[in-house]
Amino acid sequence: MKKRILLTIILSVFMISFILPVTTMSVSAQQRIVLKSGWKVIKGRAYPGIPYHAKNPKKSAILWNTPTVSKHSNLNKYPYETWNVVVVWVLQKGSKKRVYYQVDGQHDTGWVWRGYLTKGHNPNESKGNNPNQLPEDD
Repeated sequence: MKKRILLTIILSVFMISFILPVTTMSVSAQQRIVLKSGWKVIKGRAYPGIPYHAKNPKKSAILWNTPTVSKHSNLNKYPYETWNVVVVWVLQKGSKKRVYYQVDGQHDTGWVWRGYLTKGHNPNESKGNNPNQLPEDD
């Protein structure tokens, strides 16, 4: 019985030593991510879901499938949405750097340039719950 427990512990430690490096991405591995647009990911970090909202809900702000590669939607379609930031990537192309947030919302998800967002819950979020309220009625 003691041999079986010892064998289980050894196998568990052995498996963890293989799985752990695969699930965490080091900075050197992130530097190898190059997007089709030529931008390179130089830093990346996961977050628990920090709330943000659009700085100007009427202004066009692109929501990307993959940062700088394929456009998905636009933030102005969701003027009352509070977006939760789950991943942050710092991209570099030459001497230029940009920061993109991966956001999850109630109606959509994607990547957004950080300049389009402001930290905190959307102050107009309650207006979005009224089915008779249109975005133009503000």
